[in-house]
Amino acid sequence: MNRFFTFILTLLLTTAMSAQQADGYGELKSKMLHLKEKYTGNESNSNQAIVTVLHRLCSDYPGRLNIQQYKELAKNLNAMMLKTSDGKMLRTLEAAFETLRGKSDTLDIEQRILGYYARVPQERIYLHTDRPYYVPGDTVWFRAHLVDAVTHTPISRSRYVYVELLDNAADTLCQRIIVRCDSDGVFANALTLPRHLRGGSYTLAAYTQWMRNFPAERFCYHPLWVAGNEPKAEYESARLGLPVRPVRTASPTGSDSPLQLGQRKGQLLVRLDHHTTEPLACTLYGSGNLIVTDYTPGKVLCIDSQSLRPGSLSVAIVNRQTGDIIAESQTRIEAPQPQVSIRGEARQHNEPMELTIEVAEADGTPLYGNFSLSITDYDVVKPDSVLPTIGECLAQQPDGYMLADMLSGKYPRIDYGFQTSQTISGQIRGTIFKRIKHPKLMLVRPDTGFRTTFELGDSSRFTIRGLDFPDGTTYVLEGTRQTGSTSLVQLDIDPQTFPTLHSPLTPHLSPLSIPDDFARQAQEQVMYGSVDRVVDLPEVVKEKKRKPRTDNRMKIEPFKAHYDDQPFLNKCSTMEVLLNTLGLKVTRDDNGSPAIRTWTTGGLGPLIFIDDVQSNSEELLILEPSSLHSIEYFQQNDPRLLAYRWDAPTRGVLLVRVKPGFTGKNGPQFSMAAIQQQGWAPDATFYSPQYTDISKKTRPDHRTTLYWNPQVRTDAEGHATVRFYASDVSKRYLVTLEGVSDNGTVISKQAIIE
Repeated sequence: MNRFFTFILTLLLTTAMSAQQADGYGELKSKMLHLKEKYTGNESNSNQAIVTVLHRLCSDYPGRLNIQQYKELAKNLNAMMLKTSDGKMLRTLEAAFETLRGKSDTLDIEQRILGYYARVPQERIYLHTDRPYYVPGDTVWFRAHLVDAVTHTPISRSRYVYVELLDNAADTLCQRIIVRCDSDGVFANALTLPRHLRGGSYTLAAYTQWMRNFPAERFCYHPLWVAGNEPKAEYESARLGLPVRPVRTASPTGSDSPLQLGQRKGQLLVRLDHHTTEPLACTLYGSGNLIVTDYTPGKVLCIDSQSLRPGSLSVAIVNRQTGDIIAESQTRIEAPQPQVSIRGEARQHNEPMELTIEVAEADGTPLYGNFSLSITDYDVVKPDSVLPTIGECLAQQPDGYMLADMLSGKYPRIDYGFQTSQTISGQIRGTIFKRIKHPKLMLVRPDTGFRTTFELGDSSRFTIRGLDFPDGTTYVLEGTRQTGSTSLVQLDIDPQTFPTLHSPLTPHLSPLSIPDDFARQAQEQVMYGSVDRVVDLPEVVKEKKRKPRTDNRMKIEPFKAHYDDQPFLNKCSTMEVLLNTLGLKVTRDDNGSPAIRTWTTGGLGPLIFIDDVQSNSEELLILEPSSLHSIEYFQQNDPRLLAYRWDAPTRGVLLVRVKPGFTGKNGPQFSMAAIQQQGWAPDATFYSPQYTDISKKTRPDHRTTLYWNPQVRTDAEGHATVRFYASDVSKRYLVTLEGVSDNGTVISKQAIIE
């Protein structure tokens, strides 16, 4: 027992010393040593000695105990209470426990949860497409609704959303595009399906870089079907449905859970069947709710349901002092559906149509928001009852927060920040693995002429932030020493990374029913549509020489040029003769070293680039004219040449491209790299024909999607109006409106106009 007594005192002393020292800590330490010397020698009264020491320790300690200190002391008190049967000792221990509890700081549950929300915000995405099925070569119009996982309010902390098309049968990636939000925070674009795409089931996956910090199950997975030529029975058997993530509901009465939840007469009832003397708090969180209130075990806590936001709600009973979760359960708060009306009169034969949209809360309060709207031909595009709406999708996806982690401050590992711009990263090092001191990095964007130089200081790694470029943009980077030399310098660029996704969609029992006329009408739309259409043109006769094309990355016309589709390159005998046709001459110094100069001005000749790598006269002259793909000459004093070097406009530039497979003396320059990372997809606008004069109509109109607008903004009264024209064959219309208002009210409405 003496050893146990010594261990307890040592543990208490260590705990106190490890925490911040409160006032009177030195005095407390002296009393502990005095009590130890006084009672450890008394074998017969050792139990009472332990109780007395602990009681006096708790009573005499003048400071406050933090949560960790309290947990350690309470743990040992509980262990001692279990080991003794003496009633007097038990009463003394209980008194010490109460004194200890009074000196413990209570846990600020609400602040811990709010702090966790602020430090680890969560995002959720919902994809709204113009219709559920397509044909090869068709265009998928979509909007990605990005919302906060807790409040469901629209957000744009991330500026880019990644959308991928996955083949469910082959478990492969078919396409990927990056969507940049516009000035209104809307993520909308279009994806053109390849013409060779086989029929079957596919998945559109959407995520942000920030969402990659968390499990991929939290990404958005939207089913999509492509009508093909395979047998109908085989196609229907391949139908996939979204995996249902069941919303955890309240434990029914009589279950094993000690926490009982119920809803009656507009109130949420909470009751805990658990005896404890610990101070407890009832914590309600989720779907934008956060309520923390004191709770007495055995009592029924009544909370007005009108004060709660609708959605999945977690209810937990928490020990205020230790942060331990006594019991937890989930329920769902239902709310009256918002008032959404879509009115209009159906028209035919290219007549104009107008739809009026009104959106309001259940009590009639107008809702202000930016919604997505699709209008399709109801005779060939039927609504899919299995496909979840935006409200069902957000309800099925948990917010991803664990209360235990929030109370204990256990944060996840964050590898990806909110992507507000695009970046390029890499390293500058020596080719013989020797560190380069104070390297420099030059960045050039040839299509705009932008050029800048960075000094890396003591670091060899770099990350260029603040970039914003569309898909197909090329950047040229060059690493140098502090002196500007590229000797034994190697530039390594980090590759662009993407997650490897697998569709979580599983076979669904109900087959997808696609109307027989859809494929025919959709294929006609692809043929005559405005996006990626193929039109057979009559044969034309070439009457005059076409204008020379440009073969440079700047996409600007050179002063003079020769290309491989012209016979001159194959007929020219030497490179000097070829250069003469461009207005350049070759001179040699006393040592026989060649130099290329202009006939008119002489002096320094143009800068020479072979396959975008800066070269010299010797390497150019060893090439055969027949080995060239193109040679382009830009005169001096051309301001467009800033994309290459600062001195390029004063000297001119000679750009040479060699045919693939040719190898010469111009080996790779390790200090330079021309990279083309995937950028955001250019904006795509849905084409809706305007038949103001039907006599000028030039082609048939068999649209299956008659109108798509990802940005239908309601006014202060909750009203919006859209206008479009009917097709040649449409008679009835399926209207789908989805989105989230600015205050987080989820809107999903389908209507048939006939």
